[in-house]
Amino acid sequence: MNPRANVQAIRSSLSGRSMLRRNDSGATAIHHRGSETLDMKQEPEVATPLSGRAFNLRVSIELVLYIIIGALALLTRLWDLSYRAHHHDESLHSYFSWRLFAGEGYLHDPMMHGPALFHSNAFAYFLLGDNDYATRVVPALLGVAVVLLPAMLRSPQFIGRWGALACSTLLLLSPTIMFYTRFNRHDPYVLFATLVIIFSMIRFMASRETRWIILVWVTTGFLFTTLEVSFIIGFMLLTFVGIIMAWQIDRALLGIGLIAAVVLAGVWIGMPRTGVSSLPGIPWEDPSNENIRTFALDLAIHPIILTMLAIIVLTTGIMVARLNTIREGDTWLDGVLGSTPYNTTSRVMHDGLKDRKGMWYGILGGLAIFATLYTTLFTNMAGLATGTVGALGYWLGQQDVQRGDQPWFYYLLILPQYELVAVLLTPIAAFITLKRIVPAIRAGEPVGRRNYIWGLFLWWIVVHLAVFSWAGEKMPWLSVHMALPMILLSGALIGDTIERLEVRDWSRYRLAAIALAATVTVAGVAWFLLWSWGSAGPWTETAEGLVRDIRPEVADNPWLLYIPALALLAALGAGIWHIGPRMAISVSGLTLVGLLMLTQLHVSFRMSFYEGDIPRDMLIYVQSSPDVAQAVEDVGLLSRELTGGLDMQVWYDSGTSWPMQWYLRNYANRRFFGTELSTVPNAPVVLISNDNLTSENRALLSGYTSTEYAMRWWFPEEETYRRFAIAPELNKEWRQNYQTDAVGPFGLTDVAASVWSSIWSMREPEQQMQKFRMIAFRDLPAPIGSYNFHVFVRNDLMPAYNDIRY
Repeated sequence: MNPRANVQAIRSSLSGRSMLRRNDSGATAIHHRGSETLDMKQEPEVATPLSGRAFNLRVSIELVLYIIIGALALLTRLWDLSYRAHHHDESLHSYFSWRLFAGEGYLHDPMMHGPALFHSNAFAYFLLGDNDYATRVVPALLGVAVVLLPAMLRSPQFIGRWGALACSTLLLLSPTIMFYTRFNRHDPYVLFATLVIIFSMIRFMASRETRWIILVWVTTGFLFTTLEVSFIIGFMLLTFVGIIMAWQIDRALLGIGLIAAVVLAGVWIGMPRTGVSSLPGIPWEDPSNENIRTFALDLAIHPIILTMLAIIVLTTGIMVARLNTIREGDTWLDGVLGSTPYNTTSRVMHDGLKDRKGMWYGILGGLAIFATLYTTLFTNMAGLATGTVGALGYWLGQQDVQRGDQPWFYYLLILPQYELVAVLLTPIAAFITLKRIVPAIRAGEPVGRRNYIWGLFLWWIVVHLAVFSWAGEKMPWLSVHMALPMILLSGALIGDTIERLEVRDWSRYRLAAIALAATVTVAGVAWFLLWSWGSAGPWTETAEGLVRDIRPEVADNPWLLYIPALALLAALGAGIWHIGPRMAISVSGLTLVGLLMLTQLHVSFRMSFYEGDIPRDMLIYVQSSPDVAQAVEDVGLLSRELTGGLDMQVWYDSGTSWPMQWYLRNYANRRFFGTELSTVPNAPVVLISNDNLTSENRALLSGYTSTEYAMRWWFPEEETYRRFAIAPELNKEWRQNYQTDAVGPFGLTDVAASVWSSIWSMREPEQQMQKFRMIAFRDLPAPIGSYNFHVFVRNDLMPAYNDIRY
């Protein structure tokens, strides 16, 4: 008997389970009509312990690991949620949630996205009180759920137990996911709903159980009450399923669709260049009924829209005629989709649509959630319009506004700084996915359900990176929607690698593998320490700002920097010689992933618990400073000393209204005065921004003493990442180029040259170490920017105020 097979049989017997099956067994196939070899065998869903014997209480190692991960998720998401001052957007969300809680009602406004956040926050206030902690508790709890949801795919036919555990661990330690699931924004709601929808679809493909259809539709209704990103997620899923179904039913449909897409793009781009007027602007600034009617009429009769509608109608007719020639049976559903093999996407769609109970219950449940939240418990029926046409129209109109003015490469630079493991492994996993899927498709063989899921993750990544990089509004919190599929694909790769090592005979290679892992660890730690020491030279003033030089010893001998890397390559070579290339690469790769996870843990802790209110990170962008919370606390103590509560008069201007609308919500005598004081105030405290501190306002505040604070501050983007490349898509010329003094317009060759210039400059050790210093220690080449305000306290109260402050 083969010794390796014998070892595998013994392990299988001890663990009480069969060996893990490979990726291409029992999975969903990409099937072409007439190719019977693409029909797939069916796999039952399997739930077994990870390893070792199961106890009487069925406690397995896997369950223990999930309990640990869940406990750490609860700790990292819920600990000290109120330590940061409210971000500008958070204060909007919290204030209008509070108004709903306080009985003042809520009307959906597309500018602040969907109503799910406001209703859930109001409920949190009901349970926990209206405080800073309660505003972030629901996103944090959803963040815990996001960490644990990959367990839905733990079956060997999906991503496996190790893959699910790896995904949960990466989500737990992700700086991007952790920071923004401790944030009162809509994005955690979207992450949760997206995972539930996609994972439920995958589970339905395997089991055909009605509950998964219901869960998909109900969660879809909830998803569209969160954020307009839901339209992008819907587009991603529809295109993935549509392309595969067209391939399975009739490949000619793909060609027809591709030709139609090219023609539509030509009409969209080409007709305005022939003298046809551009499409009418969306009236997002003043969406009155008259403006909306005028816009809708102008849009309906516009030549570009009429031409595109004609192309769509013609394409639909051609596709229907084509399908009619291959239809088998009287009904379209059974004749087109029902004739495909059982485990194909087309047949899954057929079975889902035929499940009337699941479809009706699910759709009605989703519509009930959508209607209930958008109408604020049926008190605002206009919310049905603002939540559909209004929301989509508003944010399409915002694309030309380009809030944030971020360049096309924004997410390509922000993600590598934080998602170290995902960015490293995603290209490798993408290559492996294509290597497995493409030959299977060409040979007319099943691709395997696990490979199918990897392909879905890859499509998810590509679509999201493309759409979000194209979109006019780019914000750091949107990076979570690209990080999520990258983490899932990377976790699946880690799990697949562990499974391959699991079935190897370790009796001959154990010591060599341990030695290789230890060497890689030492080399990685040595690299970090060497670069940290070498980059900690003196500061130098340059035209761009302060730059930290490298140490003279390293400047004179730059080859020293690469000794750990050479040692790592030597160790890998020795490992390949002793234990083979596949095992050596797997052991080295997993060891490096472990080191990078520790790095991500450090970054996550620093951002979420230590420097979350200091914008030294691109991911933080703009943040209310700690001064805001301190000033509010001091004013509150003064009010309690004077009135016994929050009855003191506090005046505030437009420049401080956010986040002060939230912080002063319980002050019965608060007063908003816009930009100009009309009279000498009689309030003990006046808050006014530097922008509104005019000579007239100062004269009226002559009886007050002021203290200046930082209201909000921001990351110095001009001196850092904006110099990477030219961004001709930005509609402000001064934003397009920071590399040279050249003036646009810029073409593709200019953009490519600017990218190469930045990459080529990295050949210099000084440039490498500056980037290392910025990412590892957040040593910035310029100070963070600041927007300040003043707290004016009446002179007779200054002694009491100083006692409070000091």
